[in-house]
Amino acid sequence: MTPYDITALRIGVASLIVLPIVLTRGLSGLALARAFVISVGGGAPFALTSFAGMALAPVAHAGVLTNGTLPIFAAILGLLWLRERPARQRLAAMALIIVGGLLIGGDSFTGIAAPLQWFGDLLLVAAGAIFALYMTALRKWQPDIRQTIVAVPVVSAVLYLPVWVLFLPSQLLRAEVFPPWREVALQAGFQGVIASLIVVILLTRATRSVGATTIAVFLAGAPALAVVFGIFLLDELPTALAWAGLAVTTAGMVLAVERRRTAAGGTA
Repeated sequence: MTPYDITALRIGVASLIVLPIVLTRGLSGLALARAFVISVGGGAPFALTSFAGMALAPVAHAGVLTNGTLPIFAAILGLLWLRERPARQRLAAMALIIVGGLLIGGDSFTGIAAPLQWFGDLLLVAAGAIFALYMTALRKWQPDIRQTIVAVPVVSAVLYLPVWVLFLPSQLLRAEVFPPWREVALQAGFQGVIASLIVVILLTRATRSVGATTIAVFLAGAPALAVVFGIFLLDELPTALAWAGLAVTTAGMVLAVERRRTAAGGTA
């Protein structure tokens, strides 16, 4: 499937699931302008930049570039929009996690680059910026979970699906190249249910509790988690560079956790 198809499945399936809420409660009291911003950050624009980036650049770059830049964009938006100035310890934690992610992804960046890989990398960085907008908007406006799970897919579906049907390359809309049903069902279930609903619910709750920058710091640890899962599930032994990155990333996450615990203790 094309990136456009996977994006359509992601927002289309999720929209169908929340359709009863839309029909009975609309946007559940969320202003349309706010729903649009939230949908941009977590809906079709984020999905398109992510999937298109991974179609042009190695998937390993996604974890490093998207997740690695996420704390930077979240901190910038937090400073400009929320007037939240990161503490020095938080900045140090962010720096460690970013360096660790670069070390983990270092091997994949050393080979001969494919044509347009640079553009795919730019799209992955843009995906980090767009998702940071989503998390900052959640922190700013504090929508409830019902408002978020409706806004993310439905606004995107209204704006994106007609464009997809009429203008964008698709295999889902052509019978002669229609992909296997098992692949379609897998993407529909993961993208439409897990990514668009379950992840949105968890992130909405977490962002309201601890803030966008904190969540961005922990999401930047995704490349390190990929190394750990690769060891136990795929029998993939990390290189020395990846081990170093795992150690640095873990140190950064521990530093971030320590700051949160200390702040909570001081408040108490």
